[in-house]
Amino acid sequence: MTVAGDDWLGLLRRTADSVAAALRTFDRWTQSGDRPDQYALDQVADVAALDVLDAAGVSVLSEESGLRRGVGNETVIVDPVDGSTNASRRIPHYCISLCVVEGLTPVAGLVRHLVSGEEFTAVTGGGAHCDGHPISPSNCTGPERAIIGVSGRPGPELPGWQVRVLGSAALDLCAVACGRLDAYLDLNSNHGVWDYAAGVLICAEAGAWTGETHGRELFHLEHSQRRGPIATSTAQLASLLDGFGRHDHR
Repeated sequence: MTVAGDDWLGLLRRTADSVAAALRTFDRWTQSGDRPDQYALDQVADVAALDVLDAAGVSVLSEESGLRRGVGNETVIVDPVDGSTNASRRIPHYCISLCVVEGLTPVAGLVRHLVSGEEFTAVTGGGAHCDGHPISPSNCTGPERAIIGVSGRPGPELPGWQVRVLGSAALDLCAVACGRLDAYLDLNSNHGVWDYAAGVLICAEAGAWTGETHGRELFHLEHSQRRGPIATSTAQLASLLDGFGRHDHR
């Protein structure tokens, strides 16, 4: 399947529309799913996403339903609801995260906030945008005034002015891409590729530094593998975070 990046964004938008519509009338927010780490809302959102993606015939790697082979060399990496614990508690900070990879090379990404509707997008080589407007990271080069988003429990040794633990890796990465946060770190190296693929592409296209806590490749199609994504506004800030992030991925 040969599709231009902007056309992939069209498919991703239709997928996000389907998930948003499914959750609009959803009322079982605290109900568990089939797995211990899953909510009913995750399953409902996954079905809505697959309705669109299966009809398009593409391969899909979803957090909720695993790898489904389609035609072509492209795969859509899907987190139907990133921040589902927030959603289950009715904390209005969660999103759908979608990234197209050709082989293991990112092509297009979309992250849509499922409460506000704010949408971040990127096409490889085409820059990053929020609601259609170009975005770029802050110019923060040192930790003294840096506001850092994290996954996990930060210790006192983490340099930075203030820390935010917001509960959605995709939205945190997009916040780095547009300058709301100066850095994002996964302190536990516990993210599936669906959590960060779109956000990492959006950061890279916006001009942020991206990496992984142990220098590993971030993009893969293994459901069981976990990584520690990092994004910072500048390479200088990344180097000052010492062992928390010095491995360049871009």
